[in-house]
Amino acid sequence: MKKVLCALAVASIAAPIVSAQAMTLYEKDGLKYKMKGDWQIQLRQKAGEDKDLDVEYDDLEIKNNITYDLGNGLRAIGELDFGFKKAADESDDDERGHLEEAYLGFGYENFEFVFGKTDSATDEFGIEGAIESPLKDDVFDKEKVDEGDDLLKVSAEFADMVTVIVSHELDAESSDSSENGGFTDIFASVEFSGCTIGAAYSSFDTNVVGEDRLDLYGVSIAYDAKVVEVGADYSVVDDPNKYDYDFLNIYVGVPVKSFKIGAGFQQIDYDTDAKEDVSAWYANVTYKFPAHKNVSVFAEIQDTDEDNSDMGYLVGARIKF
Repeated sequence: MKKVLCALAVASIAAPIVSAQAMTLYEKDGLKYKMKGDWQIQLRQKAGEDKDLDVEYDDLEIKNNITYDLGNGLRAIGELDFGFKKAADESDDDERGHLEEAYLGFGYENFEFVFGKTDSATDEFGIEGAIESPLKDDVFDKEKVDEGDDLLKVSAEFADMVTVIVSHELDAESSDSSENGGFTDIFASVEFSGCTIGAAYSSFDTNVVGEDRLDLYGVSIAYDAKVVEVGADYSVVDDPNKYDYDFLNIYVGVPVKSFKIGAGFQQIDYDTDAKEDVSAWYANVTYKFPAHKNVSVFAEIQDTDEDNSDMGYLVGARIKF
């Protein structure tokens, strides 16, 4: 180691996919039912050697949300999200929609507990600048410990500035489980004066006989000065079975009226001569239509320093509701 989603769902604080943009379809007698969608289609040629131009679907999600007010600050919550990008990419009609999230839980004031299939605590980690990250988002994304299907998660918010999320993926091996290993992780962040500082840690059991647990951790910082946004995150994998590596992600964004121009740099540094270190850069622009800012068009270019890598590019559109 070298360096330091047609379906039902319920709004959640722990995994807040519901925002003020979500449509309230029904509200009566303590029941609130909301729907939200995120549809993005793009033409993309990935960076790399001899890659082809393709139509990508990222994402095609329908998210329904429901909340029951149980009184005295207590609420019941649930969520069932479906994504259809896999079905859209298949030539036959045997492919069905993909279950994105499915969980139930209870909340009390600023505390919440959910269990089921959802994003883990470390999914909240890091900065988001790329439309499509050339080297994944961070080590938690790369090692696939940012979601689970046997997940228990607790979250809390304090003073509208501190967020703490803890989750645990059961190391289940039954026929009803994906058998994707177990992990325990934690994410914490604090926001003040336009600045957000975050930290995350995960202890991951690969569910492979003879392998030790992996430790993953990271720190991030972002600052929004209105005229410019800057951010960076740094994450590390401590792997006693193979090799350690670290992941650096840096981003700068500038909003100009209805446009946002951004650029970033990523680097994976391996603590072994058996793997080549790799760096990547990207630059993008997004235009949100002034009449409806949930409708946008975008473009991005990116490349890596891998041998024979050709520059990648994409252009597309997105609708949210």
